[in-house]
Amino acid sequence: MARAWDMDDTCEGACGRIHPEPVSERDLNYALLQAASLGNEDILHTLIEAGATNISSASACAGYSGHRHIVDALLPRARPVVIGAAFVGSLVGLRKDLLDHVIKVADLEGLDRCLLLGAARIWSCKTTEETDFLSNAISEVAKAGARSFPTAVQATCGDALIRYWNKYVFEEKIKILESLITLGSRYLTPEFMGKISLMVCVTLYTKLVKPEDTRRTAHSGRKFRHHKNGDCNSTFVPDAQDMMEILLVVCRNGAVYRGLSDRPEMLHAKSACKTSLLHEANCSYHFGEGKCDLGACRIDWPLRMLKFLLVECEVGKLSFSVTTLAVYQAARSNVLYPVVQCLVEEKCYEAAYVYLDMAVTFCQAEAIQYLLNALPRPRDLLYLVTAVRCAASTFRGPPRGPQGVLLALHANFLDDPATTLREAEILSELPKTDHLVKRRLIEEWSPQAFNEGVKAGDAHYMTWMLLRRRSDSGFKELPVELQVAIAYLPLYRACSQAPGTLLSQRQRGELTTAVLHLYRGSGKLADAKVLEADKPTLLGFLAVCLPDWCQEVVQVDDATSFCTFS
Repeated sequence: MARAWDMDDTCEGACGRIHPEPVSERDLNYALLQAASLGNEDILHTLIEAGATNISSASACAGYSGHRHIVDALLPRARPVVIGAAFVGSLVGLRKDLLDHVIKVADLEGLDRCLLLGAARIWSCKTTEETDFLSNAISEVAKAGARSFPTAVQATCGDALIRYWNKYVFEEKIKILESLITLGSRYLTPEFMGKISLMVCVTLYTKLVKPEDTRRTAHSGRKFRHHKNGDCNSTFVPDAQDMMEILLVVCRNGAVYRGLSDRPEMLHAKSACKTSLLHEANCSYHFGEGKCDLGACRIDWPLRMLKFLLVECEVGKLSFSVTTLAVYQAARSNVLYPVVQCLVEEKCYEAAYVYLDMAVTFCQAEAIQYLLNALPRPRDLLYLVTAVRCAASTFRGPPRGPQGVLLALHANFLDDPATTLREAEILSELPKTDHLVKRRLIEEWSPQAFNEGVKAGDAHYMTWMLLRRRSDSGFKELPVELQVAIAYLPLYRACSQAPGTLLSQRQRGELTTAVLHLYRGSGKLADAKVLEADKPTLLGFLAVCLPDWCQEVVQVDDATSFCTFS
């Protein structure tokens, strides 16, 4: 009781200071949460009028505390947000009365939001009381008319599974997942369940790979956090049996077990099916010796399962786009390269240009290079252009950065330098191109960028010559080869480490200018030959003027750098 009075005094203190002196928005929001937790509606309205904005957290506090009148007071201000936040608060606080009220006042959009948020909470539950409450909540939302089951299933089998999975009451969580899929069976098509089954494989692979990356980082000497129990933060790795259980639920409730249709006992013998699925993958792709030891499985077993579902279970025949959801999940989780390699090995070329779109959008360098080399010839230039333009545009939201588009250009993705450079110009002029991408294209890939590179090369050469001719400079006493290395090794290194076979216009302008100045008057090179030369040839011309050890320095830099593209 004393604590409640203290919180009440804090709220009133914040309100009292509104007029005498300015109060920060942070203080107002903090007081708003306290008012919502205490159920003080008058102070709540006063704080909102004074500038408090955190309606979502206030709604969650009201739901957690069970204050129905606070939820009703906040509804007119931001109905969808309040419905979702109050629903989550009631789940956390196990408030059945408030949960029923939220479902009752929610419209169809609100019910769909509640279903999505409820599905996302499955893996964070820690007690049977929480799982029972959540299971009933999802059932009630479904009965009230929620329809967004595809989105809910995708969320709980994707990001929520990666972020919130813990080791508690796993069997109960599996029952909720199975119930969710059963309740939404009329909205979950065979094609969609095929997509989800492949996406689950990618999700499980991500869950296995991320802790490996963390351990590698730890061994390299970088700092990382520990929990009090000594475990690395966010590195809990579920047992392979549990992982297989999730995939089994999706397969048993979807239409993705056609390859197992002649063995119906496998679909109903739950204890044997987990082992059998992985055993089938091992036998089909020669990764095992007829035995399935889940405890000793290699880290890539989810990718073997993905191949097994695609080929043996004939998921790949459901539609040409059945793999796109898995690829999207892989791109967002930064594990795209091994996933697309797996798909291309199984000849899944129908959606290969969608894979390229995802790789460019999420700046997955290895995947971009692999796809451009692996796509069968002749390649469809229209699809290539469309994929890169979609990745560079903002109509699906901004790309993760300009690097993906720039890497595609460096890789000469249209197989012709002139055509690729022309496409870079067009991209910089399209109104839907992301502004960061557009700026980098103008600065590095436009004809103006080439001219700027030429000017920079001329200015650098003049500075070098003035330094060589100064009588009071010790620079001119150095051997000529060392003088050239000091002046042009940085340019040689930068152009050598640029990815792909095509230099940007800015780099090409600087490099051609350097070569023209160094060879001028020697009679060894015509200007036209230099201007028409490709990247390897230009670098070869410059390398002739540099000491031999310069190439060794560049090779060492390549070997020690994490990535040559920044």
